[in-house]
Amino acid sequence: MKSIILAVLTAMPSLIFAQYTYDKLMVNFLRTAEEAKNFTFENLRLYPIRAKDNFKNQFKDVGKYMALKDAMAARKVKIAENKEGGSVNELTIENISQDTIIIITGEIVKGGKQDRIIEKDMLLEPKSGKKKLPVFCVESGRWTASNDNGENFTAHYSVGTMSLRKVVEREADQQKVWSKVDEINSKNKTVSNTKTYTAIDRSAAFTGKLKSYLHFFQTAFSTDQDVIGVVVVSGDKVLGCDMFATSALFKQNFDNLLHAYATEAIVNGKTVTILPAAVKAYMDQLLSNERVQESTLKAKGNKFEEKGRKLRVTSFD
Repeated sequence: MKSIILAVLTAMPSLIFAQYTYDKLMVNFLRTAEEAKNFTFENLRLYPIRAKDNFKNQFKDVGKYMALKDAMAARKVKIAENKEGGSVNELTIENISQDTIIIITGEIVKGGKQDRIIEKDMLLEPKSGKKKLPVFCVESGRWTASNDNGENFTAHYSVGTMSLRKVVEREADQQKVWSKVDEINSKNKTVSNTKTYTAIDRSAAFTGKLKSYLHFFQTAFSTDQDVIGVVVVSGDKVLGCDMFATSALFKQNFDNLLHAYATEAIVNGKTVTILPAAVKAYMDQLLSNERVQESTLKAKGNKFEEKGRKLRVTSFD
């Protein structure tokens, strides 16, 4: 009897706190050609992930957050080089507003002594004071302030491609980040004296293609109140998956993520040929149950938790 009770108690956390699972989420696997057509453009297909009522109820009291991009545009946040001895992998960040700012791994900021990609998710409380911001450099050929803003960062670029984010989240190695940036720039034939990732859109051919991708997908989920994430596919493989606690959070980040998905499709993508069964097999590793999900994320993904609840879940190929 004791062993039975122990087994039940052991299982209870996953039963009580199960969050991103099939019993609370529904993936549209686009099983018909007509459905697939609505979410496919050239080398990119996005499979919608929608929240059921029990998922929405679980996260109904998640607070309203301001995205880093919007906070930077409104000058509500200060990001600068670390004055206590410059560091490639650490900046300072300060929220000077009354809003709570959400920062997502993979966001890229321009300026300072070199452009950076953010390494860790963070919630920045109102009037936070200066905090450390872990980053990686995505501009290996510069270590000098480049404009009138000195060592401050005033521009938000976007989010890194799926392949670059994968290196940041899973490898956490500066040399590998530089190597991935060089690879992306080489494939795109990016011309840049400082070898920065953010120069990728200096190519007229690239920007023309990017504009087409963005135009196709930008309003794909704008009226859908249940969508909380997407499965990202190119060619015959799943590139990854991004899910958020609320539809509002997903939509808040979607423009930046779409830029990243499209860039990946342009630089590395192929015509979509994947079958629904392959997408389902990938998502089974995430949504079957919490234990399987935790194992999958340890191997090829990441999550951002706040007070025991997952605000973001991301996996890669």
